[in-house]
Amino acid sequence: MTNSGLLALCLCVFWPVTIWYFERLLDKSDEPLGVVSLIAFIAIIVTRQGATASKRTLKIPRASIACLLLYAATWPIAPKLLSAIIAVVTIGCLISSQGGKFKLGLGTWLLLLFSLPIVSSLNFYSGYPLRLVVGKIAAPLISMVGFPTIADGTALVWNNQMIQIDAPCSGIKMLWFALFVGAVLSSVLELSFLLSLTVLSSAVLAALLGNVLRITSLFFIEAKVLPIDPSHEQFIHQSVGAVSFAIAAGVTAAFAKILSKKDFQRSPDEKPSEHADLKQITEETAESVEVPDFAKTVGAKADAMQSQKGNPQIGTLFTKRTVAFLVSALIAGVTPLAFSRTVDNSASTGTFPGWPNQYNGASIEPVPPQKADLAFYREFPGRIQCFSQGARRVIIRWVAKPTRQLHPSSDCFRGVGYDVTWQPLITDREGNRWSSFSARKENHELVVRERIYDGNGQNWTDISSWYWAALLGKTHGPWWSIVEITPSSVSSSTTQ
Repeated sequence: MTNSGLLALCLCVFWPVTIWYFERLLDKSDEPLGVVSLIAFIAIIVTRQGATASKRTLKIPRASIACLLLYAATWPIAPKLLSAIIAVVTIGCLISSQGGKFKLGLGTWLLLLFSLPIVSSLNFYSGYPLRLVVGKIAAPLISMVGFPTIADGTALVWNNQMIQIDAPCSGIKMLWFALFVGAVLSSVLELSFLLSLTVLSSAVLAALLGNVLRITSLFFIEAKVLPIDPSHEQFIHQSVGAVSFAIAAGVTAAFAKILSKKDFQRSPDEKPSEHADLKQITEETAESVEVPDFAKTVGAKADAMQSQKGNPQIGTLFTKRTVAFLVSALIAGVTPLAFSRTVDNSASTGTFPGWPNQYNGASIEPVPPQKADLAFYREFPGRIQCFSQGARRVIIRWVAKPTRQLHPSSDCFRGVGYDVTWQPLITDREGNRWSSFSARKENHELVVRERIYDGNGQNWTDISSWYWAALLGKTHGPWWSIVEITPSSVSSSTTQ
């Protein structure tokens, strides 16, 4: 079996991950940025200068065997994304063990991990904390220019106005792209581990400050300090975001260039001590040493053959590791067939009170779920029901406990082919705040509003902020999630 054969075997072993990966790409429920990272990873490896391993050399690192066993052990309980990460690490270890041009540094490792569809998960877990940080930094900056502002959670309060930092302004995309730029530059410039870590850290800081710049700039528009034509508001929002990202990416690129020049100017004796460690690791895992002298190469091969002949344990060890890898691969491949994932959908708090007969003072009629939705309904840790109210659809979810399965409605619309455009937050007559976006597919356009609330009057406009509030014990279930879906023609002629 060749090295390429091992990689092909891994793709077969991780067949559930492969299916999940292509489903996520095709259903558009997540941003397709992973494809960009995967293409960059392949291009960098293929075009990199360096020696290539012999096709006859079979190198199996212990880390790949350990990852295969970890994948099998955690499959019944691990989220699909975690299983995918373990699979990618397994493949990365196999690639890196070949040494030479295939040796993965910190930048190329990050590109490989970024090939997974992780933007949606980053938004779910990191969106709310990032908005908190951005608000805390932006408030004093705005105050410094003569507009006394305080940060109240994910909102900026000035002159009795509350300007909400909504979910699309969390800066997740900017952070992803900044790290992507840093990873590409670290890989292309072949920076050491410490220098790559420095570049990636600067990318995170640049993305954070770039998003602060965007939020600070948009504050003056949202607060009506700088009045603009409402028809230009969407364009201005996008332009401010593009300029902020360009600044963040430019800072990251400039910093990487400066570090690469300093690294290039050092003599070999001045290189950091970690190079010796990396060399040792390379010799232990890849066992590939480039010798420019042909005579030395022939002599080294002769010595190796003689050593192997005098020490048969080397061949035995190689065979044992190969067998261990194949057995581990068999276990990992069969486990998904033998064990299904465990889903805990029990209600941890409260008793379901039943569905309402009216919504906003008007009667609603339940709509039976489609066959494709039945499995999701059964696995959901709570209850879900869709209702009709004339042309409007109202989806009500009763949630018993904090769960990743409470997806933002925008992900669902992207998954069925709609283009999502975020709109400003809405406050209804009762003072409840809603997130809002328009969903367009061909000539069909919908206006969608969403909010989550508990029994104590607390309200959230996005899933991430609700999830963190629940995890930190600031709210206790059960909760209600309301999604209103209205055709744009009806929405424009109806006063909400």
